Amino acid sequence: MKATKSAGTNYRGVVACAALAVVALVIGVTAVIADDGVLGLVAAVVGAAAAGVGALVDVQRTRAEDSLWEARAQARHLRRELDAAEAALAEEQAIADARGDDLPPGTNTDDWELDPVSGLLRERHLPVVLQQVVAAARRKVQPVAVVFWELDGLDGAARDAREQALTALGAVAWRTLRESDAVFRLGDVVAVGVLVDTAEPGALIVAERLRDALRTSAVGGSLTVSAGIACYPTHALDAAELVSRAGRALELARREGHERDHIAVAEQPA
Repeated sequence: MKATKSAGTNYRGVVACAALAVVALVIGVTAVIADDGVLGLVAAVVGAAAAGVGALVDVQRTRAEDSLWEARAQARHLRRELDAAEAALAEEQAIADARGDDLPPGTNTDDWELDPVSGLLRERHLPVVLQQVVAAARRKVQPVAVVFWELDGLDGAARDAREQALTALGAVAWRTLRESDAVFRLGDVVAVGVLVDTAEPGALIVAERLRDALRTSAVGGSLTVSAGIACYPTHALDAAELVSRAGRALELARREGHERDHIAVAEQPA
């Protein structure tokens, strides 16, 4: 509506400018023929008026172009926001599909790569992935960390309660860890993180960050986790021993923390 009104105003301004220019020309020619100075002055005044109208039209045209560019920029910005929102929605839907939300009864998820309850990678993939990560770390002379997180106080809980807690842990884990890391479900209440290019100090930060994120989540008031950490090559030189030492560190954390919200690092090998 504004663009149409501006276009109409510009059109009338151009017509007025042209009309004044024609009038100034006629008066100027008449002044020359009649050798009349007053008419010459009138022609000059009319010409100046035409120039003023032309300048006004040019200003309005410039403003209209600026408004048009601003509107296009806003449209592109809104398009990017809409695309980002659609991408986020698609990602959330993909995660929900992977976790098995609203699955028909009797759906078989045994062959899925992701556990439908937690959204974490299945335990059967842990040995292969960890062996590959350790082998790559050995070639590049980089550290690797394995972190066990176990939900506290759910040993005797009902299955639904354990699954809800594990779902919350899985969501927090994927949001907390990097894209290069991997997180696996182990048993009913345990998640295992494989952190590439991460030494003991970094693993401690990640373990604590996940615990803090879980505390601030929707179920944070009722869930805590204990954590055990082991690192290559500090605590072990192969994948199997790395998992074993991280598991023993988790047992130590639960024992020293009275089975609640504690972190322990594997002991140095003799």
